[in-house]
Amino acid sequence: MNREPDFRELVGDDVEAEERERLERVHELLVAAGPPPELPPSLADPDAEYSEPQPYEFLPRRRAGAMLALAAAIALIAFLGGFVAGHRNGAQFNSLGSAAMHGTKAAPSASATISWEERDASGNWPLKLVARNLPALPRNAHYEMYLTREGKRIASCGSFASGGRTVTVRLNAPYTTGRLGWVVTREVRGSPAQAVVLTT
Repeated sequence: MNREPDFRELVGDDVEAEERERLERVHELLVAAGPPPELPPSLADPDAEYSEPQPYEFLPRRRAGAMLALAAAIALIAFLGGFVAGHRNGAQFNSLGSAAMHGTKAAPSASATISWEERDASGNWPLKLVARNLPALPRNAHYEMYLTREGKRIASCGSFASGGRTVTVRLNAPYTTGRLGWVVTREVRGSPAQAVVLTT
């Protein structure tokens, strides 16, 4: 037979009056609340076989697949939109001026037009070269465009390969265009010879 615990036995007689009153109130509340509810079987028997909880499925599999497909479609649309916008912006060229180029003995039927834009934030002058009838290049060769002053090459504006009867490339010049010209040379890897194919 269970009996209620005796407060005096639990606390003893060596407690001050104020502390005794406080503890006695707490004791009475605990007695009134009664014993705690019984433990569930899983906690009462620690030797019982443990089973891992099953993961919670947030969405049915069909719905999860549809959500993944939708996310992939949105990503693809965003990518294509950025690509198209970038391509359109890249196609815009606000020309401030242009110069004609003509072929040399190395490429007598070649011709080109070089246009330039306003100087960019880095101090370079964006260029657009539209070249026609440049000779086809072997695999180990490319064309190089140079800025010239009084016929002497002073800076490279970039390199490119011909892609057919007409090729349009973006290059840049580090200086202003006043009293300057351009030449395009054919560069072959391993060969010091640089044949000029276009000049202003």
